[in-house]
Amino acid sequence: MHTFFKSKKAMVLGALTIFTLGNVSGVSASTSLKEITAYLDSSIRLVVNGLPFTAKDSDGKVLIPINYEGNTYLPLRSVAEATGLSVKWDDVTRIATLGAVGNQESESHVEISADKSFELTFPGTWTRNDKGINKINPEIDFGAVNNKAEVSVFMGVLSEPKSLYSDTTKLEDYQKLIIDQMNSYEGITNIRQSQEIDLTINGFPAKQLVLNGLINKSLNAAYLITFVETNNKFYQIIFWSSDKQLVASKKDLTKIVSTFKEIKH
Repeated sequence: MHTFFKSKKAMVLGALTIFTLGNVSGVSASTSLKEITAYLDSSIRLVVNGLPFTAKDSDGKVLIPINYEGNTYLPLRSVAEATGLSVKWDDVTRIATLGAVGNQESESHVEISADKSFELTFPGTWTRNDKGINKINPEIDFGAVNNKAEVSVFMGVLSEPKSLYSDTTKLEDYQKLIIDQMNSYEGITNIRQSQEIDLTINGFPAKQLVLNGLINKSLNAAYLITFVETNNKFYQIIFWSSDKQLVASKKDLTKIVSTFKEIKH
């Protein structure tokens, strides 16, 4: 059986870490700039939306956090996009504007995966953010975020061809493999699993459960995970947030899951 590593990255939810931001790409020198003495601090480890994060510029070069007078500075664009925000820079007024990406209308919107293999329907409070989620975890190609909730709720979809597994691997086997990996992750303690629910989503068998755990010994986190088996793939549809927010949002999240459709070609 193929060894599955994706979930170790996809299901780890740590505290959302955002430091003081600076350095918008495109800024030109002017009389408003002054020379300072600062330090590149490579010892700082970042966690964004619950996953390890490395800030990079548009060319893929790693950007090391800067320590200046006790404050930590990160590149605005790189971090903002990873947290579900767009960044606009006006070089004339020298104003950096942050805003949520994607659809912000009250009506729902259908989102199709980049490879056109599946679709999901989201309420207007949700914004598509493949780029931001993918920066955090390259294994996730489809991502979205609800920044309108009291505590942001994030989601990602992962898929695996069934051909990577033995012919006898069923949905329950796949689910057990993923959950076992989750339980073995050292960053999560006090893991509690709800009773799983058997579902049928647009004709395909599915299993849904909630995992609660303590992240980094400080954050009470929760995951709503739905495993779906189609003719040729296994899917994980994962939502994560604080445990209280996930309880408050669960009804809406299960509605989103119910809209999952695999696109026939």
